[in-house]
Amino acid sequence: MNQKTLWTALLLLTLVLVGAALFADVGKLQAAALQYPFAMLLPACALVLGNYTLRSIRFRRYLRALGIYVTPMEAWLVFVSGFLLTVTPGKMGEIFKGFLLNERRGTPIPEVASSVVAERFTDVVGLLAIAAIGVAQYGAHTVLFLGVLGLCLGFLLAIAHPRFLPWLLDALAARVEAHPRLARIVAVGRRVHAVLKILCAPRLLLEGVALAALAWLLEAIAFRLLLNGVDATGGLGPAIVVYAMATLFGAVSMLPGGVGSTEAVMVALLLAPALGLGLEKPEATLVTLLIRFCTLWFGVGTGALALFVLRRTPVKNP
Repeated sequence: MNQKTLWTALLLLTLVLVGAALFADVGKLQAAALQYPFAMLLPACALVLGNYTLRSIRFRRYLRALGIYVTPMEAWLVFVSGFLLTVTPGKMGEIFKGFLLNERRGTPIPEVASSVVAERFTDVVGLLAIAAIGVAQYGAHTVLFLGVLGLCLGFLLAIAHPRFLPWLLDALAARVEAHPRLARIVAVGRRVHAVLKILCAPRLLLEGVALAALAWLLEAIAFRLLLNGVDATGGLGPAIVVYAMATLFGAVSMLPGGVGSTEAVMVALLLAPALGLGLEKPEATLVTLLIRFCTLWFGVGTGALALFVLRRTPVKNP
């Protein structure tokens, strides 16, 4: 992690902690923390690692579909290394995986970057899938749910349509042929479209969404475990709704790691009477900080460790 990335992470973390302290009252938040059984973090982080493992299986499956072969451990290390740059602007952690595989195996960066687009798409659809029942029951952020669902359907139709994107790319190419840089961007767009057509084929799409839904369900269960530490009422259903909708909102906010936006929506939903969790501001804020530690900051640290190991792991023929 370079100095710029480190300072970005520290600044975002400081802003979240200051905002949490002002919202929940420092004294009450401290009192809630002193009573919390922090051993709950261990199974929660274990479930988060399960999420990473399932999504790394999908990552390797996508690479194989593109003719890129890596070992299961290498796929896991490359996938998790991307989390090191989660809190950097521009989603650089996602592109970083392409650079790592290019460095190790000479694989084309645009192909790997395009697989990341398919990953994010199936992640969002997987989150929508686990949130659907809860949203129908509680009506939490229905507009956000339907809006993201509409965007996903539009994306899929654009990729699947046999003529729309080729026609659009041809039209752009004709307009920018006198500008080499823009022409190169259009050429990359053609490669991205070709990769997405492969990865969004029905079978791969269903596999990707199924793995994503199961992976995010593991993190929702981790969230429920942490809620048990503050004696929150309700079952797994409300926890799934809160976690899925807050994560979706963080994703569409385009902020680095969803920092700020995810926490705000999560606390608001935890305090919503309709979900029946029975929490006050200090408890809701504390649990939000804890799950974000497990799913964001723990991920950044795990990414740093994975990159350290990857740099010292020889390239093997899978």
